[in-house]
Amino acid sequence: MSYDDSIQRRLTNQVVHAQKDMYQFAEGSQDQPFNVSDMYAFQNEMLDLSNANWASSQYTQYKHGIRKAIIDAIN
Repeated sequence: MSYDDSIQRRLTNQVVHAQKDMYQFAEGSQDQPFNVSDMYAFQNEMLDLSNANWASSQYTQYKHGIRKAIIDAIN
């Protein structure tokens, strides 16, 4: 996917990076005994992914709102 918008590109890269980190953590701890610190570490990875998705969504909504306001102002 190609973006002309550098902010959107950075946000998308952050989401992909957070997803990759979460999956790598889950795969890496799959064959090891489970403990409470693993649970917290995985929760932190999921929180990072959630935050990255939220930021990307907020930026998309912002762009849509600006474009709509411009179109409404022209009409």
